[in-house]
Amino acid sequence: MGNIYFELTERFNAKEINVVLTSGQAVVYYRIAMMSKDGDWIIREDPAACSWVLDVLAARKARYRPGAPLDVRWLAGGWSSHFQFQDAHARRVRCDFLSRPPRVEPSVLRRLFSPAGGAEKLVVLDLESLILTKKTQRQKDYSVIAELARLLPEERELLLTTDPDRILALAHRHGGTMAGTMAGTMDRLPVKTALKGGNREEVVVALAREANSQQELDKHRLEIYEAAGGKYLAEFHRMGIQDLPLVEAHQEAVALAARLMPEDPAGIRGTDIKP
Repeated sequence: MGNIYFELTERFNAKEINVVLTSGQAVVYYRIAMMSKDGDWIIREDPAACSWVLDVLAARKARYRPGAPLDVRWLAGGWSSHFQFQDAHARRVRCDFLSRPPRVEPSVLRRLFSPAGGAEKLVVLDLESLILTKKTQRQKDYSVIAELARLLPEERELLLTTDPDRILALAHRHGGTMAGTMAGTMDRLPVKTALKGGNREEVVVALAREANSQQELDKHRLEIYEAAGGKYLAEFHRMGIQDLPLVEAHQEAVALAARLMPEDPAGIRGTDIKP
């Protein structure tokens, strides 16, 4: 039995590159995990990409789950859209889309859909960007970051790893030679702690402080969207949009969002990410 999320990625990209696989299924692609229960994609911020993805999902009798409509007006403001269907093997398939993943620079997003990317249909987010997306509130994501970072060159691993033993080993191997080109690495508290002779416990504490800061930032970001979307989601449930056929549900979700959901509650829409 194949990976339905890999198959969907290829289908979404059948005509042109419309989506990039990210999150848990990208971790599966890089063979850090055996499975992930949901599919997450970064979608090209374009009405044609949204329309094609909706058509593919409608053909599978997908339904909306509570979330923003798959429309560039809300995607560009950092919202995400959520769907679900059952495949031919009676497996529940969940599909989530966003166009502005947190912590990924606009320049990186522009490159994702550049025509120079080639004809590959199974397009997966690059390792470093994937690591940035995993800096969430969930503690389990930080062990995943450590494993993903091991796939990078050692200098880049030192910049991103959450493994204290790797920081201790790599800081002394590379830390003294990277001040000019790796300022971000040298600014990391765990790396500075190791370079100053800190022991493993001190590096662990520095990593915990770093992770806590990242988790607080992610918590604050999500709280903005939860507050902004409360009325919309309550009405979404009341209207039973999740039970409607997808074409009708999309029309209802767009009309409802236009009334009740601000497009850009966190003020991120000003940056153009089109290639």
